This record gives sequence, C-alpha cells and structure tokens, in this order.
Amino acid sequence: MPASDCPGPVPVLGTFMAADTPDGKLRLGKVTAWDGEVVHLQRPGGGTAWTAAPSELRWPTEDERALIRVLTTPVTAGPRARQTFPEPPVVLSVDPVPPAVPAPGCATCALAAERERYCRRTHDHSAAADFRVEIRSHPHDEPQAMLPRERP
Repeated sequence: MPASDCPGPVPVLGTFMAADTPDGKLRLGKVTAWDGEVVHLQRPGGGTAWTAAPSELRWPTEDERALIRVLTTPVTAGPRARQTFPEPPVVLSVDPVPPAVPAPGCATCALAAERERYCRRTHDHSAAADFRVEIRSHPHDEPQAMLPRERP
C-alpha cells in the first residue's frame, strides 16, 4: 500500500509511535522498518520488537513523549568517591586464643570443650571458635517461666 493510501500517520524510521491495544494498554515503539504494509517497532530503551499496521499507530502525546525520554535516557554513574581509610588497620594478635572454660556440671559444655580442644589440635580454628561460642552462649540458668506439666 503506498504511503498516500495509509489511513494512519506515515512512519519515518527512527521516530517513536504509540498504539493502544484492545485491552487498553499503551504500547510505545521506535520505528525500525516499514515494508509498506507492516511497521516494525522496538520498545524504547530496547526490548522485544513488535509489528503493527500503520492504521493502528498514532503520534505520541506530550506525556507519552516524556515517558519515552525517560525510558531512552541512559543512566550514568556519578563520579566515584575516592576510598579513604580514616583509621589505621586492625592488627590481629598472633597469640592463640585461650581454650574455653565449660560451666561446671554441664554435659553440653563439657562435650563442646572436648570438641573445641580436638579442633584446635587439628588446626580447624573456625570450628573451634564455633564451639567456644556454643559454650559461652549455652543457657545454664533455669527458665524464668515454668510451664505446668499437666493440661488444664
């Protein structure tokens, strides 16, 4: 169909056009090709290409042109801030951490202390630290609220 017979606007390559879908959604696209019957469009900023008849297209409104400008404007990162270190670095001690002291009479703490000593001997310092944390945070006090053993 010649351009003079086209009921819609004549698409020019590189221009943006708008189309309203049957379900009421707006589609915006940049004209990438026109073979005389079907217009090939691509979403602003890239994305999936789609086709439409020229009669289905219209020129975008001012609000739609503003949306196109937002979607096609590249986002650039600002200048990188220079990374500074205001405090001196932390220097870790080379002295070994003392072994954990289990609570007297607690079987869980005694087992954790035994495993911690084994991990220290096998140079698994991460696991040894885990057992020290277990000994330190293991509850040894009776719970404050005692629930009754019998149902009401």
